[in-house]
Amino acid sequence: MTDLAMKLRSNTIPWSRLAFVGLSAAIITGRFLLPRWLTYDVLSILSWDVFGYYLYLPARFIYHDLGISDFSWLQQILDKYNPTIGFYQAYMGPAGHYVLKYPMGMAVLFTPFFFIAHWLAEPLGYATDGFSLPYQFSVAMGCLAYTVAGLWFLRKILIRFFPETVSAVVMILLILGTNYFQLTAYDGAMVHNALFTVYTLIIWFTLKWHESPAWKYALPLGLSIGLAALIRPTEIISVLIPLCWGVWNRATLQKKWALVAGRWRQVAGMILMILLTGSAQLLYWKAFAGSFIYYSYEQGEGLRFLAPYIMFVVFSWKKGWLIYAPLMAFPLAGFIFLWKQKRELFWAAFLFFAINLLIVSSWTTWWYGGSLGQRSMMQSYAVLALPLGAFIVGIQGQKRWLKLVFTLVALFCIWLNLFQTWQYMTWIIDPSRMTREYYWAVFGRTHVPESAKRLLEVAEDPGREYLEDGQEFTSRTLARHTFEYQGADEDPHLSATVVKNGSHSFRMDSTVEFSPGIKAPFKELDAADGSWIRISLFVYPTADMKDNPANLVVTMSGKTKNYKYKTLSLAGDSLRVGEWNLVTMDYEIPYVPDPEDLLAVYVWNRGRQPVYIDDLVIELLEPGIKP
Repeated sequence: MTDLAMKLRSNTIPWSRLAFVGLSAAIITGRFLLPRWLTYDVLSILSWDVFGYYLYLPARFIYHDLGISDFSWLQQILDKYNPTIGFYQAYMGPAGHYVLKYPMGMAVLFTPFFFIAHWLAEPLGYATDGFSLPYQFSVAMGCLAYTVAGLWFLRKILIRFFPETVSAVVMILLILGTNYFQLTAYDGAMVHNALFTVYTLIIWFTLKWHESPAWKYALPLGLSIGLAALIRPTEIISVLIPLCWGVWNRATLQKKWALVAGRWRQVAGMILMILLTGSAQLLYWKAFAGSFIYYSYEQGEGLRFLAPYIMFVVFSWKKGWLIYAPLMAFPLAGFIFLWKQKRELFWAAFLFFAINLLIVSSWTTWWYGGSLGQRSMMQSYAVLALPLGAFIVGIQGQKRWLKLVFTLVALFCIWLNLFQTWQYMTWIIDPSRMTREYYWAVFGRTHVPESAKRLLEVAEDPGREYLEDGQEFTSRTLARHTFEYQGADEDPHLSATVVKNGSHSFRMDSTVEFSPGIKAPFKELDAADGSWIRISLFVYPTADMKDNPANLVVTMSGKTKNYKYKTLSLAGDSLRVGEWNLVTMDYEIPYVPDPEDLLAVYVWNRGRQPVYIDDLVIELLEPGIKP
């Protein structure tokens, strides 16, 4: 038997170490070779959301204006580097200062790389403005360093519980078979990469503290939990990991209580580190928003608890977690094996995963912007590595054919993820407008068929919408408002003298700003993807509409805000005065996140002279060939 064969039999080859080296090299190489990186200037790193994470640093240490009292320096940055379209990363707060939208946790992690760049920029001949090439490059390299650190600690965790080969397979599956690869190799400056690494630290220091309770593990554990919450406040649920670690029945609960009571000073130190770390954000809000607790996100953007979007988060074609990372079904099944094999890990992993999924599924913008699949789940992969490892150990004890099926499915998932990563980087998979029909139209393709583009979700367009010529639609009437009802003769706003059809029309003047309209929950429309609304209305003006303005309005509205708000100026249609005019408007139905959201249609009157309306009709036009 050869030496290599003997090593294979004895399982002494450090497979997990080799996997760590190979995967780290793949991510670092991919960072500079992925197609979208090559199409952008390196200056794209500190852009969009990352621009908001990072802005704390130049505002504080270069411009000494953390409250952005003087917008001129920021305007110069916006004009020179074009990091974002529209400055949404901060809002004017109640105390008269701009308040940055995002918490400062990522800025803390960027800090050492910011100062390295600041020291090097001038000697290298670059502007010391916080955004020139040295800053961009340094932050990019820093994010790769955090990625490598996360992989290193993931390996250290796995080999404590699983054999070398299993640990290596878990790492390969998580990194190459999910959106982890895209979110580190390209979008590594986003919070998910950093949070994954922080979670590996939380698990590692939890493990070490339970093995050997000591200050050198207690304080870093508290710091790691505090840092996770400083990056994103909801990550405070990471406290569940040390809280539930090692507990699965009454005896282990009593043992855990004895450990906490016996080391209460260290536990108090952990809690103090969490509070001290989080207090940095509270002090910032107090200084620039006027209160220790301040909601810095947009109105209407927030949590709606009890996970109302869980099916969208997990299964939707727009951003479904298991649609774009089907391999993650294995760790879900792995919780069964984890309970059988390592009960001391089960409740810490399962409760964290379940509560995290509920929180992720409660965010009103549940698709979390542009990404490949559900990016909000990526940091939880550090925890899900444990049930995935248990699943692989369980599979090893199964029949040969079942192991073969698992291997083939896992290899397919890796291929699919890497190919779809390439599709995403080349804009074949759209960052935010995917639909089931479009997904299958581009599945396995290296280009987008021209006919497939119309299958994407509707993109916002501020202008008037028109159906394209040549499209076939089936039509059905959804609603009709004829202003005919019992008691209409007594209603002062109904007219029996100026009428298009029936016995009454609706009269609008300076006392009536909004007409009666039509509202319908989206679920009642039962509309297919790619459907349109066509609104028709008869209008009888008594004066020139340019001097007596009014608009036909169509909008979708959720519980907290309106979206896809479209209006048609009646003045723009050159309506004839003293006659009935037919007005029509087309409206492509947008992506609707909640079936309870309402479609609303009405007339908004801003004039003083009378204008009459009659026969407000809404039709649903669904794509298809008419029978």
